Amino acid sequence: MAIFNSTAPCPYCYTEINPRKLAYRCSGRHAAGKSPCEKKVDPSRQQHFNDSDAYWPVISPIGSASAQCRSCGADPGPPMCPECHSLLPAEYGSDSALLGLVGVRDSGKTVLLSQLDTELQSSVADRFDATIDAPGGKAGLARDLRVNRELMLKSDGVLPAQTDSSGGAKKAPAVYAWRYNRKGPMGISRAASTVFSFYDNAGEDFATPDRALSQVYLGATSGVILLLDPFGFPANRERAKTKGADVPDTGPEAVLDAITMVLRTAKGVKRNKKVKQPIAVVISKIDAFFDQIPSDHPLRQPSSSRPIFDESESQTVHDHVGSLVEQWGGAGLIRKLEHNYKTYRLFGSSALGAEPDYRSRRVNSRGLLPHRVAEPLLWLMATRGFIPSTGA
Repeated sequence: MAIFNSTAPCPYCYTEINPRKLAYRCSGRHAAGKSPCEKKVDPSRQQHFNDSDAYWPVISPIGSASAQCRSCGADPGPPMCPECHSLLPAEYGSDSALLGLVGVRDSGKTVLLSQLDTELQSSVADRFDATIDAPGGKAGLARDLRVNRELMLKSDGVLPAQTDSSGGAKKAPAVYAWRYNRKGPMGISRAASTVFSFYDNAGEDFATPDRALSQVYLGATSGVILLLDPFGFPANRERAKTKGADVPDTGPEAVLDAITMVLRTAKGVKRNKKVKQPIAVVISKIDAFFDQIPSDHPLRQPSSSRPIFDESESQTVHDHVGSLVEQWGGAGLIRKLEHNYKTYRLFGSSALGAEPDYRSRRVNSRGLLPHRVAEPLLWLMATRGFIPSTGA
């Protein structure tokens, strides 16, 4: 039956795997009368994440949760990906989402991810009465995001360094498990859960089409969040210079072109068809342009606290951001989104909420005031039907 052969991408290595045919390690608790196994470097972990830690051996054959270790007779440990040997959260299943967050250098991508990590486990969890955990929070990208935020919270408020190009070696992405009670049409609640992950690419990975094609993980994504630096639009470059902000070397349209090419190539999308993966296009650093947005506009207001995605408000923000982009010389960007994507939405957000000192790369003295950083993710979750939406 098809249900038994359904696959989903591993949230760590993005390989399509069957959630019913997972791998297991020896638990290390050997049976009486048998010699214990030894921990050794796992070639799969080393290959995927440059992880040289020692692990218990993998039980053969792959896919049996009841098989005992042939060497020491130990019971199996928790399930893991048969490809990269990462432990999988209990919430992992065929509906798990893999999301790509893409942005060029200086677009604020690493800062936004660091703030989103905190927002997910605080305000978003409170809003939906959910538990949102990062199972691998002590390693890989999830660990780095927490370190970044701690640095920004210190008195000198240093912004995190730019993400270096991976050069082919991947750092473990930030993986999240979301569980909450979702109300059905009859008012009956039922438990709902999913797993999603983010991978932080280096900005230069999308500077040219050739480099972008190396980001094969995008082909496995359920949706993409594209972060654009507003100072990259033609009309805003002088404003960037007066503020001491860097002007991106790669313009917004060039970044979109590179991503579109990757997605079309990965999915084999024909020229006369549109990419099906939804794309959330986020104008970062929107607080630097609040003088161009009415004070009572939803884009200037905090995110809603209602446990539902407000489709009407989101569409209003989309329309206003679209008009701003056109004023800034980005009409071509809007046309490319319209012609290449079946579903797209425009957002404005600020990871810091108050402009930093661009020259010294230090947080504003007002502190961290993240503004609407979770909305793109919530929109993607709403399009998947995982959270309720007023437009459903």
